[in-house]
Amino acid sequence: MAAICLVTTGQPSTNPRGVKEADALVAAGHDVRMIGAQWAEWADEADVRLLATRGWGCELVKWRRHQAPGRFWRTRVRHHAARVLVGWPGLGRAALPAAVSRVTPELTARARREPAELFIAHNLGALPAAAAAASRWGARLGFDAEDFHSGQFDRSDRSAAWQATTRAERTWIPRCDYVTAASPGIAAAYAGLCLRPPVLIRNVFPLADRPKAPPPGLGDGMLRLYWFSQTIGGGRGLEDLITAMGSLQNDAVELHLRGVWYGGYERELRELARRAGVRRERIVAHAPADPGEMVRLAAAWDVGLVLESGGTANSELLQSNKALTYLLAGLPFVTSDTAGHMELLAAAPGAGWSYPRGDAGALADVLAALVGDRAQVRQASACAWAWGETRFNWDVEQHRFLAEVERALGERHAGVA
Repeated sequence: MAAICLVTTGQPSTNPRGVKEADALVAAGHDVRMIGAQWAEWADEADVRLLATRGWGCELVKWRRHQAPGRFWRTRVRHHAARVLVGWPGLGRAALPAAVSRVTPELTARARREPAELFIAHNLGALPAAAAAASRWGARLGFDAEDFHSGQFDRSDRSAAWQATTRAERTWIPRCDYVTAASPGIAAAYAGLCLRPPVLIRNVFPLADRPKAPPPGLGDGMLRLYWFSQTIGGGRGLEDLITAMGSLQNDAVELHLRGVWYGGYERELRELARRAGVRRERIVAHAPADPGEMVRLAAAWDVGLVLESGGTANSELLQSNKALTYLLAGLPFVTSDTAGHMELLAAAPGAGWSYPRGDAGALADVLAALVGDRAQVRQASACAWAWGETRFNWDVEQHRFLAEVERALGERHAGVA
């Protein structure tokens, strides 16, 4: 048994990959702690429910204004100043941790007090903290790359935030004893910085999260589409979807959205729907739910939606939680043709359909075909269910993660540099 500490800039309920890793490590017999930072109001109660059922503990840095006003303002000013200084010769290196994330210094102080044999960073802002703690205790260092972080910026962006991100990647990723990546594209993007090739760990979910049986689907002839996120906002392909729905020659498509509306976006989207001729009752909003319920909730609908634009290198390469949630739920999905999601469709043939990103007309053609041929929806649902059961689930995926952890710990005990 080893003491292992996971470090994240968020909360357990906002970091499903961290939760799955912590659960797997505890089940493998390790002593696990998580250090994070409070980030989202909705996650506070979800964290209480989640942690009550776990065999590991979590300590959060509180920095929100109503909880810790002094820390809120101090970290805000420091973060801004650090991003100004990060480009200055001689000062940039010292300012870098605070420039990557406003709470990295607090996470560092807390992580350095946690004796562990392995520190695993989730999110780039947690990596400097995990690296400092690993150095303090002579421990191994792991990094989970759920995103290609410097690829989250526009290709022409050379802002202070971009500088901080790229320098952080180049400074700390080469120090990691292992790196895991959430998609093949992200693994390839980081390969040149790593001591050994990154290990692909898809962001799949436990079989226990799925319903007992495949979704029945298409009960009354209406094609019910489903899309979810923490935030329902613009630039996520929903505008193309509304345009596509409006161009159909029938009224047999219904859109269900789950999440918190971004300020003013509900009014904007519904106005777009009105102009497109989509009846108001055909767009149904649902409240956010606990991460552990997302697979079962997805199974209530007919077809999932993954509408990413691929506007940045990261969005081109990632494989979203949505798509992998849909697979486990037995929900076939329609996806834009980003490289990450096309790779996923190739890896799970028969489980979905693609369309050229930004092409509302092509998306309308896909939807019209599904409305007109319900048998193919049922067949794709059976394919998605089978792929979720046999390959795209955490019960299978966790073994690669645990093998990488055991290798790193074994090298530490053997004294391998």
